[in-house]
Amino acid sequence: MVAVPLFLVAILQLTASHEVTYKSLTFGKDASSYVLMSPDMSPLQEELTICAWIKRMSNHQKNAQYWLSYVASANYEEIIISDTALYYLFRDGTSYTHPSLTTGWHHICCTWSYSSRTKRVYYDGVQIGSKCTPSGRKLNIPGSLMLGQLHKGYGGGSIDSGYYFGGEIFQTNIYSTELSSSQIKEMYSQGRCSNYTQNFSDVTFLSWEEILQKDRHGNVTEKDLDECSTDNTHPTEEEETTEEEGTFEGEETTENPVNSTSWRFLRGEHFYNKEISTDMISRMTGRLDLLLEFYNHTVDDALIKHLEKHHTDKAPGNRTGEVEDRESEEMTDSLELFLTDNWEFLTDRMFYMKIVTEDLISGMTERLDLLAEFSGHLCDDSIINHLEKHHA
Repeated sequence: MVAVPLFLVAILQLTASHEVTYKSLTFGKDASSYVLMSPDMSPLQEELTICAWIKRMSNHQKNAQYWLSYVASANYEEIIISDTALYYLFRDGTSYTHPSLTTGWHHICCTWSYSSRTKRVYYDGVQIGSKCTPSGRKLNIPGSLMLGQLHKGYGGGSIDSGYYFGGEIFQTNIYSTELSSSQIKEMYSQGRCSNYTQNFSDVTFLSWEEILQKDRHGNVTEKDLDECSTDNTHPTEEEETTEEEGTFEGEETTENPVNSTSWRFLRGEHFYNKEISTDMISRMTGRLDLLLEFYNHTVDDALIKHLEKHHTDKAPGNRTGEVEDRESEEMTDSLELFLTDNWEFLTDRMFYMKIVTEDLISGMTERLDLLAEFSGHLCDDSIINHLEKHHA
């Protein structure tokens, strides 16, 4: 057996610890889906930062559904954090500006230090709340740490069934230091697919890669984030590959070929098993028209947040009056989903981190025109398989 030099082992370990894993965890909409851990929290007794990308997928509690809770043997409410950035530390909430309840991915960070006696909460890179903590108060240990539920009993017991999370989590990292506002702002600005968190490897107490190795309970599923895939090529490269490799002998080619993966968006919650309707297509077309106003911009988290904030719950084309009232009366379940989640389709790898161009928009418009031919049908596997087979 050949001995491996110690310095090489160290380099390999360092490289492994810096590797970013683009997998998320989705939690069932119940009180039995969670990840339970019992780490030694001693390094966090005097300062900490908890950051994560959170996607709210359930609305059973309007104000708070808790995705993290830490229970110490002496005090069950040491740390709890909700998907609306409600941050409890030492059994006390943090005064904050409640963010608007939009679906899609949002970045939440919570910080505190014994020296500053201040806890702070950040939502999408912006500090939205802070509060002083009692003098001399440190984080109590030992304790149990849970993702996906609000538990009140040390060791994982007394789960509050009314406040289950039921959403998706990505890149939950806990640091043994109080990150600054500028660091957190940059972490958000870099986006959830960046490797910016590697800059804090020396103060990482618990990494997302470690959490993914922990035991899961109930309906907790691991999901690949396609929009963060390393083979997610630039739009121009993707079109060139499609034209070269997507044509088979004996088949006719079109000027702008559409590959089979371009129909994957129909399996998203916007379309899958929803009735295909004229309203569905026209609303989606309106959003594409609006997106084109951001020509040459990158479809990143900052742009998606802007669209969610300023162009949500509004029908496209500035339609008002009688037409808007009629549409409101005839709204289907799928349209209700669009109104509360207008822009989540941009997180699909077809759009995410791509440059907004006329080709990008026209390609999607062509797909919608084809989809409109099946108006009145359910957008199920048979429709999607047909489109992939005959319009690839």
